[in-house]
Amino acid sequence: MREVKNHLDSDINSLNGNFLCGVVEGFYGRPWTIDQRRDLFRKMDRMGLNTYMYAPKDDYKHRAYWRELYSVEEAEHLTNLIEAAKENNITFYYAISPGLDITFSNTKEAACLKRKLEQVAAFGCTAFAILFDDIETEMCPADKELFQSFAHAQVHVTNEVYQHLNQPGFLFCPTEYCGTRAMPTVASSEYLNTVGSKLLPGIDIMWTGPRVVSKHITIQSIEEVTKVLQRPPVIWDNYHANDYDQKRLFLGPYDGRSTDLVPYLHGVLTNPNCEFEANFIPLHTIAQWSKSNMDGVRKDVVLSESPTVSDIRLETENIQPCSEEDIPPKYDNRYQPKVALKAAIIDWLPEFYTKRNVAPCNMPAKCLNIPPLANPCPPVPGEDLPPITNMNQLGQIDGSYMQPAPSLLPVNSLVEPSSAVPGDSSDKGDSEPMDYIPTVGIAPDCDMEPKSDADSNLDGASGRTLEGADNTMQVDTCDTDNMEVPEKDRLTYEDISLLVDLFYLPFEHGQQAVHLLTEFHWLKANSGCMTESKKKNGHSPLVEEWETRSKKFNETVEAVKVLAEKLFKIPNRSLLYDLYPYMWDMRGILCLLNSFIKWLGCNKAYRDAFMCGDQEPWMFRGGLAGEFQRMLPIDGAHDLFHHVAPVPPSQKMFTIRPYLPSDEAAVYEVCRKTCDDGLDGTEVFPGQPDLIGDKLVGGFINLSPEYCFVVEDEQGVFGYVLAALDAKSFYKKLEVAWISELCTKYPLSDKVDNLTPAEEIISSFHNFKTNLPNTLYENFPTILKMDILPDRVDDSSVAKRMLACVLSALKANGSIGAHCEVNVGDRQMVEFYAKLGFVEAPSSDQLLSEDTFLLVRRI
Repeated sequence: MREVKNHLDSDINSLNGNFLCGVVEGFYGRPWTIDQRRDLFRKMDRMGLNTYMYAPKDDYKHRAYWRELYSVEEAEHLTNLIEAAKENNITFYYAISPGLDITFSNTKEAACLKRKLEQVAAFGCTAFAILFDDIETEMCPADKELFQSFAHAQVHVTNEVYQHLNQPGFLFCPTEYCGTRAMPTVASSEYLNTVGSKLLPGIDIMWTGPRVVSKHITIQSIEEVTKVLQRPPVIWDNYHANDYDQKRLFLGPYDGRSTDLVPYLHGVLTNPNCEFEANFIPLHTIAQWSKSNMDGVRKDVVLSESPTVSDIRLETENIQPCSEEDIPPKYDNRYQPKVALKAAIIDWLPEFYTKRNVAPCNMPAKCLNIPPLANPCPPVPGEDLPPITNMNQLGQIDGSYMQPAPSLLPVNSLVEPSSAVPGDSSDKGDSEPMDYIPTVGIAPDCDMEPKSDADSNLDGASGRTLEGADNTMQVDTCDTDNMEVPEKDRLTYEDISLLVDLFYLPFEHGQQAVHLLTEFHWLKANSGCMTESKKKNGHSPLVEEWETRSKKFNETVEAVKVLAEKLFKIPNRSLLYDLYPYMWDMRGILCLLNSFIKWLGCNKAYRDAFMCGDQEPWMFRGGLAGEFQRMLPIDGAHDLFHHVAPVPPSQKMFTIRPYLPSDEAAVYEVCRKTCDDGLDGTEVFPGQPDLIGDKLVGGFINLSPEYCFVVEDEQGVFGYVLAALDAKSFYKKLEVAWISELCTKYPLSDKVDNLTPAEEIISSFHNFKTNLPNTLYENFPTILKMDILPDRVDDSSVAKRMLACVLSALKANGSIGAHCEVNVGDRQMVEFYAKLGFVEAPSSDQLLSEDTFLLVRRI
């Protein structure tokens, strides 16, 4: 392998010239922009990284349309990128993925491949890669006649192209690119052995480790694959890749790889988060890791003593020793992930206050479209963290998840932002990483001439239409040039540490996140002590502990809310837009949990599987937010966690909490202002402003306050969700204890005809009847009502989170379903409840009324 230039910065030690260390832009989803790549090169140079591979899976001419040559405009931008890389001492690898539809036996196909790479070489590129990952392994009949195996076909074309380009720096990604993909094993894989023996020795081979996303990569596993491939591999490291889960982001340090690996490898390229701005810590820490063993000293003596030495070292590296005595003998202390993380956070902080606007195409027109999560095993109060008895319980529960999902439309990442259609920076495929096989229709014959700009500029970041998404151009109106942030609103080291802990690593949550999980589980499991305390009218030590821990839990949630507020004010809007959807979702789920804990205070082996690394991380859908969701007792309400973050980012904060007697006037006001099919009905009841509230909400807040919640912002209460656990019991109490009071409060009019709306309601009090069908009661025993002032909230998730909160309380006390009563003419309210998962009850379960009907949903 060729030597690479030493870095010019005298303050930074250069890497071993034979060791590639840097970034592969190889994820699925919207590629990075030209400006982001230039910024990446500058950061890499400062950090001491030396290699970048251009391989965005959903880029127009990298994979789906690999035969097509670049237009004049695209060529100019690609040339400028290659020059920018050289200026920053970065070796630019241009990768191409022809494996979706190449016919290896067709000489025109090889000619297309050569011509394409010749064109890129003319732009100044001196290093290349051919990738055959994530493709079907069945050869066409013509290829079967000419080649002994799939490996022979790939090797033949790769060797031919490599020699045609005069043997430049060259990388090859095999179809069996990790231990679990090797059939039947790494050592006995016919495919890998063929690649190792037939591929020319100057070509390096990429490898992701034991798994697609490997928690640990040991020296022993690398020695095994090195023997088979007959050369040390270059690691394509998916440790920080997040394209397989739209709800996860990885801000933690590079970990799970001993520095002793360095002399056993030809390089490590990290394939990081899709969100460009989220990758500062991953890059900073992999740079620290790579420079921790720059001398390339192999530790063969230590290795011979124990084949699991790398795993032991990994465990000790995670702990910062208090003194030299704490360092185990025979293991050095060159790279500690926790220490590296601290240094990275300190260097990352200034980035938040670097004034940077968001390019239009970089702004998501829609944010996290999160698929429902399974809730396989809700913990039982009093038990420890729930065990996992079947790995199918984790996330998806059938084999369909492992099948390729439909492809995103390819995008053109080599055009200026002004000429690209805005895409979603968080668009990420739902299938497992590096196992994504789109179907494309491409003619086998090669067009040897570049197409015009009009023909070649295929734009658009996503082929999916998301619920609630606005596909129009969104504009951030924040003026970063005149944006000054007061000291009290500036992010601190502690704030960033909390952010990192919430979005840590694929197999590990940060320390503060683990504390939140543990505390929530303990509070939920021990909430019964609060009920017993009320019965006995006294405080036990357990009650005092519960109250103390719930207070601390609330303080941590408030710290997350403050963090979100500070993030919204940063001048680096590009960074904000990349972090905002995740932070918005995390803030929302934590506020929901906090509301649930407050309700509990008013009333009453998954972990091992996650941390062991034996499963690929996409088995643990949703990350920390997903774990919190699974701890709520609403296994039938996953749709309530399917949210789209508002764009542009909204600073508006809201709180869902249990109803208090002091909220009565506000609840009545919301009821009055939404009673006319969701609109203000104040003028309908002149002189009797409380009448409609007495009819619709008074019974709930007086007879069933324990299942009532309100939502408020800085202006006060703007919505509520009210419920009664047992509708039959509620109606009986309503008739005896509430309707009788209303009959006294509102005397019956002598009029018979031409009644006003107010007089009709008063008449209903004096002629109160209820006839709840038995079949309805058996399946949907709970009754509820929800209203929100439409002019006070532009966040569609508020109603879902409110409903999730009350359903958690209801499910915890045995309810299996809920129903609500809606006026026949209230089309807006019907639509409102339908978006929350309610459907019209069967005709046999409907009330015998011409004016109302029932909507129902399972819990």
